Order: sequence, then C-alpha cells, then structure tokens
Amino acid sequence: MNKMYLAAAAAGLIIGLFAVMALTGNLSSILPLAQKREPAKIGVLYQGNSYKLAFDGLKDKLAEDGFAENENVIYLVKELSDPAAAAEAAKDLISQGVAVFYSISTPVTSRVKEAVGETAPIVFNIVGDPVGAGFVKSFAEPGSNLTGCTNLSASLSGKRLEIFKQAFPGIKRVATFYDPTNKFSILSIENARQAATGLGVEIKEITVKSVEEIEKELAKLKPGEFNGFYNTPDARAVGQIGKIVSRANELKIPVMGHEEDLAERGATLTYGANFYRLGRDCAVVVENILNGSSPRTEPVISPSKLDLVINQTALDKIGLSISKEIQSRADKIIKQ
Repeated sequence: MNKMYLAAAAAGLIIGLFAVMALTGNLSSILPLAQKREPAKIGVLYQGNSYKLAFDGLKDKLAEDGFAENENVIYLVKELSDPAAAAEAAKDLISQGVAVFYSISTPVTSRVKEAVGETAPIVFNIVGDPVGAGFVKSFAEPGSNLTGCTNLSASLSGKRLEIFKQAFPGIKRVATFYDPTNKFSILSIENARQAATGLGVEIKEITVKSVEEIEKELAKLKPGEFNGFYNTPDARAVGQIGKIVSRANELKIPVMGHEEDLAERGATLTYGANFYRLGRDCAVVVENILNGSSPRTEPVISPSKLDLVINQTALDKIGLSISKEIQSRADKIIKQ
C-alpha cells in the first residue's frame, strides 16, 4: 500500500507541477512536445517588379505584429517571370506544406486557385475586381477559401483615363497593352473604353500574350501616331513597364499608370492604391487566418487611400508640362 500511495503522490505532484508550469508559461521547459509550434509556412507568388512591394508591406507588418520570419513564420517565395508559371509554382508549394498562400495580381491568383483548389486558404492582393474575377461572392462574405485585398483598379480605369486627359488636354489617341486571357484586364479596358467615349479619346487596344509580343508591338509604335500610352493594370504589361517607358520616351509621349512604383520607374503619372500599403493592409487578413479565422467569412479589404503621383523628371525628358489643375491635386511629385 505504501508503494501505491507513494506512486499516487508522485503522480499528483507531477500533475500539479505541470499545471503551475503551464500557468506561468514554462511548460515547454519540461515537456519537449509542448514547445513552440512549428513556424507556419506562407507560400508567396508574384511577378517581380512593382508587385514585390505588396510582399514587402505584408512581411514588414507581420514582423511588427510578432510574426518573426524563421521563428513563427517561414516565407516560401516564388518570384515569377510570367504569371503563367504560377500554377506549377503553386503545386510545388503544396508539396512543401504551405499553411496559407499569398498570391499577388489577378492572373497569378487565377492560376493558384486552379492548382490549390480547396486544399489551403488563399489570400490575394492587387486584385482589381475579386467578384468579377470569380474569386469571392462578395466583399463582406467571400464564401470560399479565397479572400484578401483589392486595389479596385478595374473600377478606377475610367477615372484614370479622365485624369490623364485632364493632365494633358491635347490627348486624342492613346495606346494600351493587355492580355486578352486576363479577366481583370478585360474588365479594366471595358471601363476605360466607356470613359474614352465621353472624353473624346480613342484607345488603340493592343493584345499581348507574352513579353516577346510586348517588345514586338513597342517597336511598331510610330512617332506622332499616339499622344500617350495608357498602361492598363495588366500584370504582364506592368512587369514590362521599363521597356514601355523607354519606348514612350523615344516617342516623346507621356505614360499613365496605376501605382506609385510605376512612377518611380519612369511613368509620367499614376493614380491608384499604393502596393506597399496594400501589403500592410493584407497582413491583417493573413494574421487572422493563421490564428484560425476562415477565409469564407474574412472580409475583402479595400484601399484606404488613392494616390495621384507625378514624375517631373519624366515630364522633363519628353519636354511636356502637366496642367496646373492636376499638379495642384498631386499627392506626390517625383524630382530626381
């Protein structure tokens, strides 16, 4: 009986010790299995250049909120040369046990959605029309394993063209590139097309499905043929903004874009949501999902601010001036 008593007492002591250690947060020091859980793996997919800002913003905000890289989160990054590569990249990430996907842009998200199915949550960003693209049922209640942040760029396409015309009243004909297989780009160009009629602007729509086609079409543009280049917020075209700006400078025509980084890369004028800020906004969505929230009920976040940015250096290169009305409304003027 003494042995049984001693065994019971020892068991009680151990249980009590575990309870105390748990309450004081020191359980992991005596129980290896109770140590910090393994870092959550976040699969990140984007097409380089400006889109990386949305990843930088996310990573910075998560770190500020206690999600330290390589401690409780690990980023498995796929920087793509073309959105078409996103499906295979996503499949590779699935095999690595990703807890949540972070996909940037509509075409990348479309391919990630196809590859991932319902196997893991997908948080998207820089998606101009998530409802129109079929990613969510509504902003308030997505209803699937996809949710995230929108830059509302499709609905802003008409307003962007209007600002371009106000900035350069002499604009009559503009060129634009977009991928005809990109649902978001189609929505964007439709909105711009509607606005163009009332503005007295003709849009020359040039469809491109590869970087090579963009280069080929840029070479075809002739001096005096267009008054400006309207950069549709198409992932493929955005990825080639350097080449577009270079050719526009040769033709002495302004370039209108949809995000501040494009102005930093040489576009004459931009209007839209800041990608880095959107990345920070989207960190909240990722945090909630990592903490157990369902993407089905996690609302889509819209941009809190839209920025009008002018690149004065780009204006000087092409020898043009911008209207005083637009200049007075600018949130930022780049002078390098």
